[in-house]
Amino acid sequence: MRLCFESTHFCATLILILGLVGLSWQTEYCRNLSAIESMTQTELIQELTNECRYDKMIRPPGEINVNDPVKVWARAYIYTIKSNMAKTLQFAVQLMLQFRYVDTRLRYKDIAPNRDKIIGGKKIHDWIWTPSVYVANEHNSVTMGESVKDLLLSIDSSGMVILNTRLEANLNCALHLEKFPFDVQECPLVFESWTYNLKDMVLEWDEVPIILADELHLTEYKLMGQWVNTTNVTYTSAEQHYGHFAGNFSSIKITFKLAREMGFFIMDYYIPSILIVVLSWVSFWLHMDASPPRIVLGTNTVLAFMTLASKVENSLPKVSYIKASEVWFLGCTIFLFAAIIEFAFVNTIYRRKKNVPLKKVNSKYILKSTLTPKLARKQFQKNTGIERSRSWSSLDNVNEKVYTSQNYLTIHSFPSTINVPTLKVEDEKDFSVGSAVTIDSNPSPPPAPEPILRRRGTLAQLNTFTTMTPQEIAQWIDRRSRILFPVAFLLFNILYWSFIWI
Repeated sequence: MRLCFESTHFCATLILILGLVGLSWQTEYCRNLSAIESMTQTELIQELTNECRYDKMIRPPGEINVNDPVKVWARAYIYTIKSNMAKTLQFAVQLMLQFRYVDTRLRYKDIAPNRDKIIGGKKIHDWIWTPSVYVANEHNSVTMGESVKDLLLSIDSSGMVILNTRLEANLNCALHLEKFPFDVQECPLVFESWTYNLKDMVLEWDEVPIILADELHLTEYKLMGQWVNTTNVTYTSAEQHYGHFAGNFSSIKITFKLAREMGFFIMDYYIPSILIVVLSWVSFWLHMDASPPRIVLGTNTVLAFMTLASKVENSLPKVSYIKASEVWFLGCTIFLFAAIIEFAFVNTIYRRKKNVPLKKVNSKYILKSTLTPKLARKQFQKNTGIERSRSWSSLDNVNEKVYTSQNYLTIHSFPSTINVPTLKVEDEKDFSVGSAVTIDSNPSPPPAPEPILRRRGTLAQLNTFTTMTPQEIAQWIDRRSRILFPVAFLLFNILYWSFIWI
């Protein structure tokens, strides 16, 4: 340096010599690529990606125009789909993802025409530019091109780069459980550009975007179909200095249509619950006063069904809407509790002491008189003027006794010496419709008809009312329950399964 200050000519000469040496070294360093025919694959890729001519931080130029965005074509090979969505709202996918794009800076067709491909792994990946893509709906996000494993790269002579990477992703899936466990879910797998917006990189699906493995393994669900689409995602920035990361980014998506396998739920939930409900109907064939067996049967069926249903419901997330499994649970619970309530009602009636008056022997009047026995008894006394406590099954005997005690006539005396005729009733049973009366003595004026009319009105009123003992009413309710409960449960099943399959 002191010499340079002392002699300007010497310094200029020294700088010129150093410049010529540096230029010669750079020329040797970035030598002409046409002279590398005999290089190995590693030497070739090293020369192609030499820092003097290749910058991996800069995206490849467009195929037609340099400023055009680079197009990256994608394809997915699906190996396995695992699902535990009912509880975690996630499903796992194992796949191999393939990206294909052209980087003209890596073209070696003219300098190594005899070389077919350059194949390598992680080492070549560190030397060249690769698209930065991430899984948008993954539970644990992974960025393609950085934190990846099992990489395989191939570069052909035209600069076509094919990047293959294996990926196992746990994906979030928003479930719709209105028809659980007969639900069909549509779960996406979304890939988005991480670094480059639409001006620099565009993601597209290949001609054959999805290839499924021959032995695709699924658990709990079966794959009904899959489809792909391409969209753009827009991000806005609240701060100006984050503006580079805002804008429109390219996105591609795979949608899997998954239908739940219902065999488990049919065999382990629905059929056992149907049998439990049917078992509760055995109570209707037991004696009305058999309290211990009917109570044990009713409580055991309820507890068994609650235990069965809890295993299914505990494996589901808590949602705000009603699921089909909850409708089934509620329906079966109502039938089980109704069987217990029916026994309590029947047993209470069976222990009553007073008979129940009925206007007619049918469901309407039996239930009305049973539920309001005092009101029915008052109405009975008001209409008939008498109180009866006789079984409806012995109605004929009652009528005979009533007729016997009521078949009499009141004979008014006349102002004469005519003897009172002797009356004889030929048929007491027919007297209710007008008995024939014969006079043994001489004819005399007919008796007044008022007593006969009064008696006929009383018997007509008696024929419209009867009574049933509490034991007969309890037995009548049990017999009707044997038919009503199965028919109602059958209608419930028809409505439920119609909703499921519609």
